[in-house]
Formats: sequence, structure tokens, C-alpha cells
Amino acid sequence: MTWTNNPYCLLADVKTMLDPQMGTQDDAFLQSLIVMAQANIDSEIGYLFQTDGTLTTPATRHYDGSNDTFLWIDSLITLTQVIETVFFTYLNNNTLWVTGPTTTTDITADIILKPNDYASRGLPAHKMVRNSGLPFQAGTQNFVVSGIFGWPTSSDQIYPGVPNDISRATARLAVHYFKMRDTAYADIVQSQGGIREKYDKGWPKDVMETINNYQRTRFYTHRYW
Repeated sequence: MTWTNNPYCLLADVKTMLDPQMGTQDDAFLQSLIVMAQANIDSEIGYLFQTDGTLTTPATRHYDGSNDTFLWIDSLITLTQVIETVFFTYLNNNTLWVTGPTTTTDITADIILKPNDYASRGLPAHKMVRNSGLPFQAGTQNFVVSGIFGWPTSSDQIYPGVPNDISRATARLAVHYFKMRDTAYADIVQSQGGIREKYDKGWPKDVMETINNYQRTRFYTHRYW
């Protein structure tokens, strides 16, 4: 499977923010800015508001266990299977590394997705724990997770899988890029009466506030004995 490509906003959304009465002369330019804004938001947040996989053809991801009682995963809408693999490699008599037998175990029934009630809250899962309390033993690509990855669709979303505030932030960012042209890409604009207007080329604060709501923050602690 490949990722879907649902738009975060449409040309009409951007033109409504700019001027509902504007013509079509800038449509191609605005459309390119929407694509750029959507890609930049994905890059800043670190994941896509799209989906990968279906129930009949699930997508797969490989993860490294670290002996913790939890495993961080990509945004997951529906889980279909989790396979744990134990690899065995050793040095033979010729001092060459060889691969020995591997053991695979289907641990899907032992998996609980976090956060609690993620689906009813319109969120994806992004963490797994085991009902048995067993850890995800250390290894490299020793856990294979299958399912539908990405961001879920809810009835109140304007565009499938895209939170409404992300839709607005995308349109707002496209408008911001477009308005740079009004200043001839300068920082200071001289207006009538000696008034100077300053244009800040950084991302608007309201866009950054929206993005911050979706960026994942992890905290790590150290024990000192």
C-alpha cells in the first residue's frame, strides 16, 4: 500500500482567506503554495495526516525492542497483527557470523494500544503495551506491526483524515507565503505618509500554536544512584 494523498485544504479555502472576490489569475501560484505549505507542515510535525494500508491489505512497520514494557509506534488507526521474532546468530568454527534458527510468535492478543480510548477521542494510537506485562525484548527489527497507519477520519472533519485546525493552518500558511509577494519579498515596506510596515517572514504564531498541539513530546529521565 501507499499513503493516501488527501488535501489539507483547497484553493477555495485560501482564496476565501485572501479575498472571496479575487479572480483566477493567481490560481496556479496559490495551488503550488498549498502543496508547499502541506509538505512543510508534515515535515515540521514529523508525520502525515494520511493513511497507509487497509484491512484487506494492511501496511507493515518494523520496530526495535529495548526491554521496556512499552513500544513506541507510528500513528496507528487499526491493528491487525503483531509478530515478535527472536533471532539467533553465532560465530562458526571458521569465525564467520551465521544466522541460526529464528522463532516467531504472534503476540497480537497480548497487545493493548495507547492512549486509552484513543479511537473514541478521534486519535490514532502511538504506543503499545502488553496485557501480560512482559517487556518488548531488546532486538533489531524484532517486532513487525501490521495494520492501518496514519490519522483517522471523524464525522466533523472537512477533509478526510485531516483535523480542521490543520486544514486552517495549511491555508493560513499558504496565504502567508502569498502575501510575501505584496512586500516584494522585503522586510520593510514604505507606505504613504512616511509610515513603514514590517513584514515578518517567519511562520505566523497561530500556525505554530496549531503545529505544537500535534508534535509529540517525550520526556526521558535518568536515575542517579
